[in-house]
Amino acid sequence: MAGGLKHKVLSGIFWQGLGNIGGKGLNFLVSVILARLLAPEDFGSVALLMIFISIGEVFVDSGFSNALIQKKDADDIDCSSVFYINILISAALYLGFFVAAPWIARFYRNPDLTLWFRCLALGTVIRSLSLVQSALLNKRMLFRFAFQISLGALIVSGTVGIVMAYRGFGVWALIAQQLTNAALTGLLLWLLVRWRPRAVFAWDRLRTLFRFGSKLLATSLLDSVFNNLFGMIVGRLFNVSTLAYYNRGRQIPATGMSVINSTIGSVVFPAFSEIQNDRPRMFRMARKSLKVTMFFVCPAMGALALLARPLVLALLTEKWLPSVVFLRLSCLIFVVWPLHTLNLQVIVACGRSDIMLILEFIKKVQTVAVLLLSYPFGVETMVAAMAVNGMLCAVENALPNRKLIGYSPLTQLGDLLPFLLWSGIAAVPVALAASFRSPGSPWLRFFAGLLLYGAFYFAGNLLTRSIPAEISELGRRVRGVHHAG
Repeated sequence: MAGGLKHKVLSGIFWQGLGNIGGKGLNFLVSVILARLLAPEDFGSVALLMIFISIGEVFVDSGFSNALIQKKDADDIDCSSVFYINILISAALYLGFFVAAPWIARFYRNPDLTLWFRCLALGTVIRSLSLVQSALLNKRMLFRFAFQISLGALIVSGTVGIVMAYRGFGVWALIAQQLTNAALTGLLLWLLVRWRPRAVFAWDRLRTLFRFGSKLLATSLLDSVFNNLFGMIVGRLFNVSTLAYYNRGRQIPATGMSVINSTIGSVVFPAFSEIQNDRPRMFRMARKSLKVTMFFVCPAMGALALLARPLVLALLTEKWLPSVVFLRLSCLIFVVWPLHTLNLQVIVACGRSDIMLILEFIKKVQTVAVLLLSYPFGVETMVAAMAVNGMLCAVENALPNRKLIGYSPLTQLGDLLPFLLWSGIAAVPVALAASFRSPGSPWLRFFAGLLLYGAFYFAGNLLTRSIPAEISELGRRVRGVHHAG
């Protein structure tokens, strides 16, 4: 049993990681090409609309997907009931979006938003048709299929968006890309996941699932509203260009972190759920996962923050230079994301969605206070304050796991201290080299700085023997295979 789970986890990490790296990498490449072809205002307009759509889509799932994964004996009646309720909720939500579109357009003083919103919101209904298939894919750890689905959908939708942007369709290129991706992802899920809804619907099953999922729904709703609150404020009180610069700067570190977060969340949560009654084993798995993840995350965020300017110039050209400051501040936000993800996954896997809800309420009150206090000082100060708030929230997420599995915030900090220390030390020579303002191309400056940073970081961890045992073991196996060959 233990060996089978270990195989599933390792296989899941491989395929989920490959899918995320390939999918997010391809999505990032498409977004870079689109950023070169389109104006910041186009991205800002779509970003405003996606704020409302992402909040609304929380209601469509209503926590049922995680409830299906967490419930060990979920059957066809559970899945079919969830399938039909998802469609019903999404249809009602789209009707609300359709009616609200003119009000949103007036609120942001842009009449074009009405039609754009009504078209873009169709993706909500399309995505609801395959939520159960997606949950079953994760529950069964069939991540090879997830890799194939995401890659195929991204290739087609990215091509559609780029061609339309090149031909001057502006915002419509981004809308077409979103809808194509949703439709093709749903179609591939139906083709590759061997489950079909039956003509059954059981309210009692939904009530059972909702008892667990309702707390996650409230948690996800709070999370979605407050994650998008910044964008709402910037879009209304500043302008869509500022929102586009913020989103673009945030996207660069977010792309890498979403790969890591998706891999951790999709693989570790089902694994934790399977061993939820073995708390010492959960502790060992959580500790290993956090160490391995943060060994790579700390230097990645440090290097991106230091080399933000040459990277933006190389990728996006000078018209996106205002996004540099947001990129650097976002690195401070994303460096603690694995702590959020891992600690919250442990809490949910232990069946304590009530703790999740309490945590989210506390953190969201903090977020409102931080935004209100920092708003008068400008957008940059707001983002910096959110970075500090994110670090405090990471500590709060870790607190319950001191009792649940014996993994306290102080123990977690001790595990991460070598990586944080060597990330800071490695930044010194890179910062000194950057101060000379070498006349080379942005790509040359970026990769030279990256190599210098990586050399100091890995050498320092090797010198102090801080490299996690799992990575060292992997390195020994690779060298063994190489020598054997």
